[in-house]
Amino acid sequence: MSRMKGASVVEPRWVIGRALPTPSTGHARQHCSRPHMGSARRVLKGMAGHVWTVGPALISSLQSPVKPHSRVFRTVIEDPALGQVRLTGLFSELAGSETIVLVVHGLAGNAASPYCASAARAAIGAGFSCLRLSLRGADYSGEDILHGGITPDVWAALAAPAIARYKHVLLLGYSVGGHIALRAAIEGTDSRLRAAAAICPPLDLHQAAAAFDHPARRPYRLHIFQSLNRAYAATAARGRAHIPPEIVARARSCRERDYLTVVPRFGFASAEDYYERESVAHKLHDLKIPSLVVASHHDPLVPAPTLLSSLAGAPNALSVKWVEPGGHVYFPRRLDLGQSGPVGLEHQVIRWLAERSEIR
Repeated sequence: MSRMKGASVVEPRWVIGRALPTPSTGHARQHCSRPHMGSARRVLKGMAGHVWTVGPALISSLQSPVKPHSRVFRTVIEDPALGQVRLTGLFSELAGSETIVLVVHGLAGNAASPYCASAARAAIGAGFSCLRLSLRGADYSGEDILHGGITPDVWAALAAPAIARYKHVLLLGYSVGGHIALRAAIEGTDSRLRAAAAICPPLDLHQAAAAFDHPARRPYRLHIFQSLNRAYAATAARGRAHIPPEIVARARSCRERDYLTVVPRFGFASAEDYYERESVAHKLHDLKIPSLVVASHHDPLVPAPTLLSSLAGAPNALSVKWVEPGGHVYFPRRLDLGQSGPVGLEHQVIRWLAERSEIR
């Protein structure tokens, strides 16, 4: 284990029946003496990141995995501009549990996203209840649009009567939802919040947007924008949008789309103002609640270099685990992060949360 100015950085193993061997000094010398081979390996590993990102999502769309038992969750939030905004989710309630895991999806997802279902299964398996929250408008209800720092939705969900009985809250967010989870951990508005985890989160929204707008990521942008445009059109149909949806649909970059949607809706001066004010990167030094970031070396949507400067000044409350095999929010089924109990990303993360918060 190495140290990065307070944040513990761990290189986890990929369990395949036995621990992977550590390369010998001779192997290291051989690698250095053949730079072209190292370059080829890096290219292949980079391609593996795309495979791990696209493959599991594609398989999930073609299969019907067993869904955790849940009921529809509903609550409202009082928004200063729109008044009451409804929030929905999927609530898996475990009798006798005093702990609830609140799961926050990524930018183009919602409570029904496959990775959220995986988190719910792991939470239930650990003996915890689970709320998979759909951020405002993510359920295509047309209630509103969201942005990358919209923590009021988290606090409104936790304040709902159905969640009031729980003594302990654990947060687990994916991608932009991970960014929101970390912001919530810093704010600490709910005293029941014990620990938080973020899977493949952007930390500096400016750097993340610049990387996401690179021409090489155009296929990902098209896919994510398709979902966002559908949600925005539903919002516009209810008269809750500032810019006509046909204009927003022509946006070709994240920055342009944020300028047309997030900026006028939430009163930011510009896209840069939005990124500056909402980025968790500038607030990590205030983090006190035990928190975990799981990041992939080969994440094609949130490249590792966009995280490094933010993590350089991270406090002791933040642990960082870099994973070699994997892509964006999807990893090998037998991933081992060094926690006791079952292997697999969600099982290991839930165990980490429980142990850091002293919940057994």
